[in-house]
Amino acid sequence: MISYSISYNNPHRHYVDFELTTSTNGLDKMQFQLSAWRPGRYELANFSQNIQKWAAFDENNNPLPFKKITKDLWEVDTNGTMEITVTYNFYANQLDAGACYLDEHQLYLNPVHCMFYIVDRMEEDYKIALDIPKNYKIASSMEQEENMLTVKGYDLLSESPIICSDTLQHGTYEVDGIAFHLWFQGECNPEWDKLNKDFVAFTKSQIKHFGGFPVDEYHYFFQITPYRSYHGVEHTKNTVLLLGPGEEIMDKRYEDLLGVCSHELYHTWNVKSIRPVEMYPYDYTKENYFRTGFVAEGVTTYMGDMMLYNSGVFNWEAFVKTQNQNIERHLTNYGRFNLSVADSGFDNWLDGYKLGAPNRKTSIYPDASICMLMIDLEIIQNTEGKKSLHSVMKELYEDFALKEKGYSEDDFRNICVKFGGLKVAEIFENHIYGTEDYIPTLKTVLEVVGLELKEMKNPNLSAQYFGFIAVKEDGKIIIKKVEPNSVTDKNGIAPEDEITKVNGEKIEGKLSDTLKGCKENVTLTIKKKFSEETISLAVGNQYKLLEIVRIKKPTEEQLTLRKVWCNN
Repeated sequence: MISYSISYNNPHRHYVDFELTTSTNGLDKMQFQLSAWRPGRYELANFSQNIQKWAAFDENNNPLPFKKITKDLWEVDTNGTMEITVTYNFYANQLDAGACYLDEHQLYLNPVHCMFYIVDRMEEDYKIALDIPKNYKIASSMEQEENMLTVKGYDLLSESPIICSDTLQHGTYEVDGIAFHLWFQGECNPEWDKLNKDFVAFTKSQIKHFGGFPVDEYHYFFQITPYRSYHGVEHTKNTVLLLGPGEEIMDKRYEDLLGVCSHELYHTWNVKSIRPVEMYPYDYTKENYFRTGFVAEGVTTYMGDMMLYNSGVFNWEAFVKTQNQNIERHLTNYGRFNLSVADSGFDNWLDGYKLGAPNRKTSIYPDASICMLMIDLEIIQNTEGKKSLHSVMKELYEDFALKEKGYSEDDFRNICVKFGGLKVAEIFENHIYGTEDYIPTLKTVLEVVGLELKEMKNPNLSAQYFGFIAVKEDGKIIIKKVEPNSVTDKNGIAPEDEITKVNGEKIEGKLSDTLKGCKENVTLTIKKKFSEETISLAVGNQYKLLEIVRIKKPTEEQLTLRKVWCNN
């Protein structure tokens, strides 16, 4: 047993105090490992940079000598003591769905950031005592008795977030005898009846498609912010969701809430149970390279939205909006012609989830989701509606997850091709492993269910007129994306250039408002690192977008397969 005591003073300083106590088992040396990354985000995070003080003591409170072996591995000389105590503090001042945060209102921890495992003792149980204000409630998927939490082994500990606060709101619903918990931290007014109705619907749909649920209970932990936010992180028995502003979550942002919750719930099967062989088991000390991010996130992104639609939670307009958003993100990322979605997933370990070098890579979220849409429709057509992508995932669940083994990229591909035939094999070769243009294939597969792609004007005027996307950073208008060979690109304007003036006037308010009255030519004053110049650009139709619409006169076969697709 590894015992932890967690406490804090001066919460405004954001430092949490940890005390770990355990037996030495007679060893001369013990090694304490902090994770270098967290499952669900495939990039190194180097959490140990948040530790300010670290020390070790024997059973009589005498200091023990220690040294760091790597950036996140400590080794202690036990000097013959039977019991060892390690103390350290951790800076918790990052509020997102996968971080740690402490202030006067809450203690929020993701143990994978801040709690150690002992080398060669990962399977040991953990007991955690929380020294928190008496009026605080505790939200956790760990076993709980008052302020004491217990969990079996580091793998489960690492995926068991904790929220402690006096403002936690709690609701529950049940599906197939399984309890699902909804925890809200932050200012908001959950409409419980509305939430329960919709959550029961998409939860039932997901369980039905797999034929069972991998765990005995499940928790949604909502961090509600007063500002706009959107983030979710999956775990084995729970998920943390960051969303805001709080006053909009039940109306303007309700579709976003449903979308991220359905996505994260689907992860309970896909990636938490159906796991790539390269991460079976996890190695928390270094990169776990794998190329099937397109399965982990592409399938989940697509299925999360599809489950909302086939369960009746989303209508057609809400569902197709999610697919059109994926297409827009795909079309505005010219990295799709340079690095495949499989290779881009592998390279998350290189440059993470940030934009990185312009037009270098694509995304395992929208781009891979489009690939899964295409594969799903091809399977439905090839099997005359008898099989779908659901069939693929159920087979992976039964043949790999339930047998406690990881799948390879060939395993996933082979099952898809078994059901979908040659055309699915071509999608893998051309779009998942290659960089061929998605759009011709997408147009063809959408016809299967009586849909087509229609060109629409880009609502972003700078993108539409000139082929660039800009954002406001610290009061400055900074260009972030430039379409290759657009009028912007041809005039030597590049990402990270600043726009200081439009037609000789300083920009007041939003750039889009300034561009509304522009008809033919616009003069931009562009500030680069070492120069400033004025450039005239002709208004045109640059960053073009496409949207999915229904064909006006579909055939009976198209309607039949559409019904299968929408209701299976």
